[in-house]
Amino acid sequence: MPSMPTSVRIAGFILLALLIYFVGSAVFRAPAEETTVSENTAATSAAREIPQVIVAPALAKQHTIFATLKGSTEPDREVTVRAETMGTVISAPISEGQAVKRGAMLCGLDVESRAARIAEAEAGVASAKLDYDAARQLEEKGWTTSNNAAAAKAALDRAEAGLAAARIELNKTRLTAPFEGVFEARMAERGDFLSVGAACGRVVDLDPIIVAVDATENQLNAIDPETPVSVELATGVQAEGRVRFIARTASAQTRTFRVEIELPNPDNAIAAGLTATVRVGLGQAPAVLMTPASLVLHDDGRVGVRYVDDAELVQFAEVTVIDDAPDGIWVTGIPDGANLLAAGQDFLREGVKVSPQRSQER
Repeated sequence: MPSMPTSVRIAGFILLALLIYFVGSAVFRAPAEETTVSENTAATSAAREIPQVIVAPALAKQHTIFATLKGSTEPDREVTVRAETMGTVISAPISEGQAVKRGAMLCGLDVESRAARIAEAEAGVASAKLDYDAARQLEEKGWTTSNNAAAAKAALDRAEAGLAAARIELNKTRLTAPFEGVFEARMAERGDFLSVGAACGRVVDLDPIIVAVDATENQLNAIDPETPVSVELATGVQAEGRVRFIARTASAQTRTFRVEIELPNPDNAIAAGLTATVRVGLGQAPAVLMTPASLVLHDDGRVGVRYVDDAELVQFAEVTVIDDAPDGIWVTGIPDGANLLAAGQDFLREGVKVSPQRSQER
């Protein structure tokens, strides 16, 4: 059998050496690559298990706590003017809704018989005075006893009392406004006969106007009469008043206490009976100004915020909204300095480990 050429043998040795090299490299390199891949996968998983979150510190400041109460406007005073004597209405000069001064006549009754009684009483006084003067002169001259003079004086006093009563009766024919206000309703027209106690009309005093609301027992002691009160009426009118009365006895039906707020109303522009919303100050408390978007609803129905504690765990704090502001809302219940979640608070739950990053906005 012929021998293999030398060049062929050399090529075969080189090919075999290369094959051994590549096989050996693959065998020894595989474990190291698998270890590196495993380490990278573990690091990526660990990074994914601890999410990064943006937080902002909660800065508490002293802020006034407000309570929003519903009520309605009422007159400061309201009186139904009634007749004190009998008679036919012969004058009704004031129209409904007209402003009246104190003492303005609302209803005038006929005065014919009363005028005659005054004339009769005046004549009786004049006659009694003549009798008394004559008796006194006779007594001074000793022509009569002192008893006669005393009797004449008593008769004069009775006559003068009768005249005063007749004049009072005449004045009762003028039914007048007891105070300055508005003649709200007429209840007797010309020609109506009024008996004693019959109504002529109703007068209301609308300056100041009163807003009456009901406060709970928890709100009662916290209401500060010195703090101005903001009032918004159903008509859109906004005004500022003061607390002038706080009841000390609760309503038997509602167990609430009546609170009256006084509003200036010089031109009677605010009517009685309007629905009103009142914001009453209840003192001050540490509160945090925040955006309403940061509020979350807990699974049990509580409203609050989520924040990151010192252990970098997500926690929940129930809050109470005490006031609105142009740039957010004021709430209480957040621990001072707590790191509030600025985003993603709806998707994280209590106890989750996070990596907090401070927000650059605050």
